[in-house]
Amino acid sequence: MVKRAVFLKHSLGARPSWSLAVVIFIAVWSAHVSSAERLISLAPHLTEMVFDLGMGAQLVGVSRYSDFPAAAARLPRVGDAFQLNVERIINLAPDRILAWQGGAPRTLSKLEALGFLVHRQEIKGLSSIGQGYRRLGDALGQGPRGALIEAEFTASLNQLRARYAPRSNPRVFLQIAENQLFTVSDRHYMGEAVSVCGGENVFSDAVSEVPVVTLESVLSEQPDVIVFVTNQKGRLPWQAKWQTFLPDATIQRVESDLLSRPSRRILSGITALCRAIHLEAESG
Repeated sequence: MVKRAVFLKHSLGARPSWSLAVVIFIAVWSAHVSSAERLISLAPHLTEMVFDLGMGAQLVGVSRYSDFPAAAARLPRVGDAFQLNVERIINLAPDRILAWQGGAPRTLSKLEALGFLVHRQEIKGLSSIGQGYRRLGDALGQGPRGALIEAEFTASLNQLRARYAPRSNPRVFLQIAENQLFTVSDRHYMGEAVSVCGGENVFSDAVSEVPVVTLESVLSEQPDVIVFVTNQKGRLPWQAKWQTFLPDATIQRVESDLLSRPSRRILSGITALCRAIHLEAESG
């Protein structure tokens, strides 16, 4: 969908070297494609990653809830990871669509059939977040920046692990929904984050990455710490229940946008989670 290219001729003496001209043309055309691509992001964490890579100005559309950084909130919406507005996407004429691997597979296949280039990202663990920056950086012509972010992310994650993992291992129940008992296993990156913090995820071995559990199953696990992953302020629906049924458990909360989005900001979320698990003050 690139409509312009630069063709450079190179001559050696009086005779043009057309093979060299073609090489120069391809190199300049490729650089132009990387710098001028129109991008659409179909997940908030991918939107953040694009801005982290210095390519935010190339975004012409984003998914619902793409609200960080502030500039992302001003971009046109094209739906969310599960329900996309195909007509709007077509009208925005993107050169590349960035998608979460698990979101709207039929719609993504339809967009590919229409000729759109879809770049899929899959997050399997915390290490894959850094790797995702490298892969996305390579795809967008920002390879060195992507590799740098990956290295910095890995180093920061290792520092958190070295600081917290050797500590006592409190039993942790991570509740990721305000009204229902959704949690995560250690196959999910948020469950892995509990281990980084030196905690023991009470549903670490659950078959599903994001299981729904029962009140009875939580009570039988006797967690020491219950952490709500939420953006909601004030008293939470389940808070009183836990205080009644598990009076010895400490109830904490961590901002959902920081811990649930697999972007570079999750390092702040993991830091907050570690402090919550070990009952540290914010300056800890």
